[in-house]
Amino acid sequence: MARLLPILATAFGLALAQSNYPNQSAPFNLVLQSSNDTLNGQKLAACHSGALIESLCLDTSVSTPEFQTFYFNGSAQAPTTPGFLPSGLITWTFTGGSPPLTTNTAMQFLYNAASNLAFPLIWPSTEGAQPVSFTDEGLLAVGANTNDAVSPPQPFENDIEYLADRWAICVTYWEGYGYTALQYVMGDKEPQNPSCQLVTIKRVYV
Repeated sequence: MARLLPILATAFGLALAQSNYPNQSAPFNLVLQSSNDTLNGQKLAACHSGALIESLCLDTSVSTPEFQTFYFNGSAQAPTTPGFLPSGLITWTFTGGSPPLTTNTAMQFLYNAASNLAFPLIWPSTEGAQPVSFTDEGLLAVGANTNDAVSPPQPFENDIEYLADRWAICVTYWEGYGYTALQYVMGDKEPQNPSCQLVTIKRVYV
């Protein structure tokens, strides 16, 4: 029972955070769009990267649809400000363990101080769950409201900018797990990881 308590605590915490985003979408795949034919059209999959932790990876051995099926937990209220898109969490349903456990887990960014890349991981804790949006074209985007590429920094022209062109597929390493997986480029520089290839991510309902 003692070993189960941390899992129950993180699952309970996730439920509390997702109460802010109670509207779960229909299931969808996250499909790469790329000028590289070897990447274009491939689906991201949840790949084991620790206890209840998953990378969003390219793994041709993943053929079970559940590992490529994600959800968008959106806000209870649609934004009323023109130009703003609904925000929410990318979630995935974990099933497994002993005793068996089924819970939604949410994407967050893990940061490396030596890199300009953030590592999206599906994580059992709600601390730092990363709100995202989908553009009108169905592209996965992160909203930003301050532009510090100018001096002094100032709000973006429309108060928010949806960044859908910062995703990359890279050879990654985290806690002993290595995958070809999704990364997010911080700022407007090229990814410093030389293996990275820039992509966009499209939501395709299943």
